[in-house]
Amino acid sequence: MNPTLDLKEGEDGAPPLPTPVAAPRHEASRPPIHLGVFWTLIVGICAVVAGFSWLMHTHLQKRGARPEPLPHYHRLGEALQAVERDGKAVSTASLEGKVRVFACLYTVCPHGCAAVMGQMRKLHLEHGDRSDLQLVSMTVLPERDTPELLTAYAESMGARESASWWFLSGQQASLWGFMTRGLGMNAPEPIPPDERLNPLDLYQHDLRVVLVDRAGWVRGYYEVFHPQPEMAALFCERLENDVRRLLEDRGL
Repeated sequence: MNPTLDLKEGEDGAPPLPTPVAAPRHEASRPPIHLGVFWTLIVGICAVVAGFSWLMHTHLQKRGARPEPLPHYHRLGEALQAVERDGKAVSTASLEGKVRVFACLYTVCPHGCAAVMGQMRKLHLEHGDRSDLQLVSMTVLPERDTPELLTAYAESMGARESASWWFLSGQQASLWGFMTRGLGMNAPEPIPPDERLNPLDLYQHDLRVVLVDRAGWVRGYYEVFHPQPEMAALFCERLENDVRRLLEDRGL
């Protein structure tokens, strides 16, 4: 007995046609995607974009931001009458109309005078040819720091016969009075013998640099010998910038 095939006939009674079967597709093999490499690239691109945006933002801020105004502490009182290193009598009253930078000095100071004088020297090298800037270094011990000694010291600092940088001696009372009452600095204090670093280490004195504008106003105090090097560098940079601002803008 022949088996009967259960086939549906077509509409015309013809035998049904076999249903076509699609041939399998053979896709080209693709290399596997490593997710770690993919996300590393994405993060790297984002970091580059963010860094560039931050740099542009910082640059635009610097261009658009105005520096903070310099404070007005007080005006100088009576002028200092002293002796310059060439032996001539001078007065700080003659400095009206100039930007002035004051600092104490002791030629054998073992503490921070070297840093203070180094910053004064830097200002002298940058602005020493200007007639509207005056640097003034005042000794705290005039009985030792004579005009002759100050002349040799000034020459070692590169200030040879420079009218734009005074090295002053004179009467100790007058010098100390101007430092404290005029500039608002701390008065020198005797160092106890058992605390001296050497036999000539006699006085502890203010190591700040004082900036005075053309009208005689004290505009800044700068701890260029700060115990923290980062802060000392910041004060040095601020001093240099503020001196430039007062020189360039007479309205400050």
